Amino acid sequence: TNPTPYTMKTKHTLFILMAMVCLPMFAQKKNKYNEKDFRCKQQIYMTEKAGLTSEEAEKFFPIYFELQDKKKALNKQRWAEAKQGRNPGTTEEEYNTIINQFLDTETDILDLKKEYIEKFRKVLSNQKIYMIYWAEIKFNRNMMKILQEMEDKKK
Repeated sequence: TNPTPYTMKTKHTLFILMAMVCLPMFAQKKNKYNEKDFRCKQQIYMTEKAGLTSEEAEKFFPIYFELQDKKKALNKQRWAEAKQGRNPGTTEEEYNTIINQFLDTETDILDLKKEYIEKFRKVLSNQKIYMIYWAEIKFNRNMMKILQEMEDKKK
């Protein structure tokens, strides 16, 4: 059961308020990737799909985006290391090291996720965390489709 049920009117009001905050960002640089725009769209989508209250969203998203920043830094490091494999003279041992670095990064990301789940649990129920994960997956899939469509139109 939901300890603080809210009406559809409240849900729609929250969505409209968040959209109003983000709309000016959407108007800027339509074809250029902007992390602020992306995060704003993501926050609106995930808030709606997971049924977060404004209070929950206010507490949750700073933690969520902190995790995203840490994962991004780890992935940036991983890809920098992986580029070494493009060198024509890369040895089998160097490829082995690169592969192990990939695996270590995956482990680090998994450890981060486990750490942040505990932080999420301080502000959201397990059900809402579950809903957030599904909303994140759906959002990312939708964004990939949009990006692919944009690429197809360029061709």
